[in-house]
Amino acid sequence: MRKAILIYLPVILILSFGNLIAQEDMKEEPAYISFLSGNVDVDITPQNDISDFEPAELDLELPVGSIIRTGREALCEITMPDESTISLTAGTVFQIEHSAINRDTGKTRQRFNFIAGRFKAKVKKFTTTDSEFSVVSGTSLAGVRGSILGGKARTGMGTDFLCFEGTLVIESLEDAFEPVVLNPGQMSFVPEEGMPTPAVEIPRETIEEWEEEFKPFEDEPEIVPEEVEEEVAEEIVEEIVEEIKEEPPAAPEPQKSILEDILALNAWIGTVSIENNVYAHWVFTPELTLGNFGLGLYLPAIFAPEVGILGFNEWYNHDEWDYLNLQDAIHDTLLKFYYIRWGEKGDPLFIKLGSIDDFTLGHGFIVDSYSNMVYFPQSRTMGLQFDLDTDGFGFETMIADFSRFQLIGGRIYVRPMGGSFPFAIGVTTVRDKPIPAYADERKQPNIFIFGADAELPVVRTDAFGLKFYVDIAKVGYLYQELPATLSGQATEGIIDFVDGLGTGIGLMGQIAQIFTYRAEYRFIIGYYEPGIINNLWENRRLYYSDELAGLLANRSYKDDITAGYLLRGGLTLFEKIELGLGFEAYDTTRYSLTESKNVRDSVKKADLYLGIKEGLIPKVYGSFSYKREDDLETVFQYPFDSNTMLEAIVVYEIATGVKLSFNAKRTFRYNDVSDMYEPIDSLSVRTIFTFF
Repeated sequence: MRKAILIYLPVILILSFGNLIAQEDMKEEPAYISFLSGNVDVDITPQNDISDFEPAELDLELPVGSIIRTGREALCEITMPDESTISLTAGTVFQIEHSAINRDTGKTRQRFNFIAGRFKAKVKKFTTTDSEFSVVSGTSLAGVRGSILGGKARTGMGTDFLCFEGTLVIESLEDAFEPVVLNPGQMSFVPEEGMPTPAVEIPRETIEEWEEEFKPFEDEPEIVPEEVEEEVAEEIVEEIVEEIKEEPPAAPEPQKSILEDILALNAWIGTVSIENNVYAHWVFTPELTLGNFGLGLYLPAIFAPEVGILGFNEWYNHDEWDYLNLQDAIHDTLLKFYYIRWGEKGDPLFIKLGSIDDFTLGHGFIVDSYSNMVYFPQSRTMGLQFDLDTDGFGFETMIADFSRFQLIGGRIYVRPMGGSFPFAIGVTTVRDKPIPAYADERKQPNIFIFGADAELPVVRTDAFGLKFYVDIAKVGYLYQELPATLSGQATEGIIDFVDGLGTGIGLMGQIAQIFTYRAEYRFIIGYYEPGIINNLWENRRLYYSDELAGLLANRSYKDDITAGYLLRGGLTLFEKIELGLGFEAYDTTRYSLTESKNVRDSVKKADLYLGIKEGLIPKVYGSFSYKREDDLETVFQYPFDSNTMLEAIVVYEIATGVKLSFNAKRTFRYNDVSDMYEPIDSLSVRTIFTFF
């Protein structure tokens, strides 16, 4: 043994000495610009503390320290000494901190500072185990080994890191968190302060977005994580983590079964307040998802505590389960479907039968955030939504109550120049039939609203979006038989119009994908109410026919001038907090016969939404919404009058698969007998069971 050591010792010393020499032979070499499009400038001497950016040129050498900055609609590709490439899209700021290579061994040390925008790097496979390719963003460092990776900076928030091929390891420069390993097709968000999110699969729409944005660069491989062959073996992944923390990687999460991926079984057990009575509320809500197809059932049992679950014939909702005849059986069966859908809202094809939670036509000038679930769970209706969107044309439609074809609306739009220049022109029609509860429906009006609109997206980027639009609308009506009070004021059997016309012009868009905004100026001659079909319409429709009769009987309003504005914004923080705020203010100038002069009336409206998603607060999440349709001046004195709708939900996770939900909702319903607005309160405490 001793003799063997003596024989091999010189060889070991020679190899070790050679390795040291090779390490010392690392030299900084410049990168160069290999692709250029648009306005790109560089600062190759940032060490002089002077911002002396100059226009970039193709094949320009970039020494260590160089800062590259891309302008609007600009592209730039950097090629490193080892032929690794880094592609930068518009609005990106990127710095080369190190660019060293040993030409004998191939060892590289490449490190970059990612400041803003979006990049994608294709890293050459390492020839030595101690080579480095890393990207610093804030206090985090992403190190790769033979990978294709991407980074997207969110202004003031942090960075999304994406791994398309190979392996990406995210660690803290300040030793503040354990490393996060990303395998092919995974991503993680790293906030400016705090821990990165666990690795999750890159959504398909994100992959398609990256493919489209980096399409101009040559030799870009198709990004399909599901088909990427993993080039780095499991032992190399463990080696990377060992080098960083000398701790074994976290145990992988248990894989879901195929059944768990397509089926969700939930149940509620709690109470609900209906008509000032408290009932037990048991609900089973299975959901099935197969690709674009989704189905959710709502199977409730509502009963008084003294009746019990076995007292079926005395359940509060016994009529939903009695199946008295064929027509009733069809109605009762349809009520069991909370929804049946194909696709999601915003997809090229979207069909949904069941609940309508938040429906808007066009820009909301006629239908704005309508819901047929206002009185849920006391009453439920089966609605229908059907949307189609192609490059050249599209439509969006709604039927609020499929069983009675009540409140039907639709918008058809065309893009004359196709998707490449998405200028669109649309027309909208909405019709609401009389309420069946009236003794003589023929003497109640059918309400019609007709409108037209146009829109032009001006800027469409991740950093900023801006779209201009205009709207115009008018209210019509049809009486099958005129009531005596309107004799001579309208014509039976034909569609006529209320005197008045509503117009609006505005802009809307988003900033950095975390803030949405909308500002609109509205000018109305005579009578029109922007967004009249909203989430309080189910209440207002009970007395709107009387309002319309008053307008037709006294047309003094036709010379009124109303002007005002709408402001609305939404903010998303850390993908966990959602905040929405809207405000409307209108002034109407009209001539008063009693005062013999022009007088001014003011109306102010507002709405507020706050949502906290799972993961921000341990075991707790929920939402709060408040909408005020009038009398905003008295909101603190009378916060819950007939112009308001309030809903609050708080969910607490007791244990895995068991949650406690507190729900409170208040709306108002007009009683035409008492001529009063009656509050409808829904208070419930539920225990939610998730089986899988």
